[in-house]
This record gives sequence, C-alpha cells and structure tokens, in this order.
Amino acid sequence: MKRTILLLCAIYIGLASNEAKGQTAAYKALFLYNFSKNIDWPPMSTDDELVITILGDQEISAELQKITKTKKVGNKNIKILSAASISDVQNSHIVFLGSNKSSLLKSLSYKKEKEPVLLVADKGGLCSQGAAISFLTINGKLKYEISPSIIAAHNLKVSHKVVSLGIEVQ
Repeated sequence: MKRTILLLCAIYIGLASNEAKGQTAAYKALFLYNFSKNIDWPPMSTDDELVITILGDQEISAELQKITKTKKVGNKNIKILSAASISDVQNSHIVFLGSNKSSLLKSLSYKKEKEPVLLVADKGGLCSQGAAISFLTINGKLKYEISPSIIAAHNLKVSHKVVSLGIEVQ
C-alpha cells in the first residue's frame, strides 16, 4: 500500500514537473517572439522573413513553431530553424542557445561578433560571455538579463521597453 502511494506521488510529481517545464518553454518562446518585435535590424540584414535559429532545445523550437504559424513580425514571416552545432548556424536574426549548449556561447559569440544577430542564452549570467539576453529564474519567476552594450555592438537597436522589463547588465 505504501509503495503504491509513493509510486502515485512520484508519477504526479513527474507529471507536474513536465507540465511546468513545458510551460516554461512556451513562455521563453513567447519572449523570443516579443524580442523579435522590439529589435531593429539594419536595413540590409532583413529580407522578407525573420530567421530564428534554435541551438539545442527542441521544446522551445516546437513552441516557436506554434506561435509563428499565426504571427508575423511587422509584415515579415518568421522562419524557425534548428541547429545541432555552431557550424549549422547560418544567417539568422536571433540565435537561441539552449542551456545544454551554453558552453558554446563564447565560440558562437566570436563567430557572430560582426553580424547583426541577437544572441539569447537559456542560462543566467551569460551576458558576461557574449549573450545579449540570458534567461534566469528568480523566486520561481522567469526573468531575463539584458546587455544593451552587446546589442549595440551587433548594430542592433532595442526598444527601451524591453530593456526596462529586464535586468540590465553591462
């Protein structure tokens, strides 16, 4: 009887944990979409679509696919690409680096340093390593750090609203 109750509790906790993880992926995807609406790229860097590449996080990629089926950025369609490695990351406006790939940030930042690309990391504290924005959880709430100086170094302009809603870092 005790084993059955313990097993049921473990299953419930596991399901609740998976549901919370799925909700977090949905929130992060929504943040990425909203970032795309509040960043200005140089005129030569945008064509008829905005490209977001996801490196190392299929859940967020799937959530973004759902969002972008019905939404655009201005009059531009949004194209979601998945990448397995840095060499797979080509011409993108936004690159999201999953937490399991965070060790690649310095290399990715170096490779993209001259390009108008917004680098977003799924781990707090990575703005010091080249991410323009990095997600973190504070008191159970999803937040983000943002580095306006890194964004400007990539020849991008960010709305004041996005900066004020995040935790500004240098």
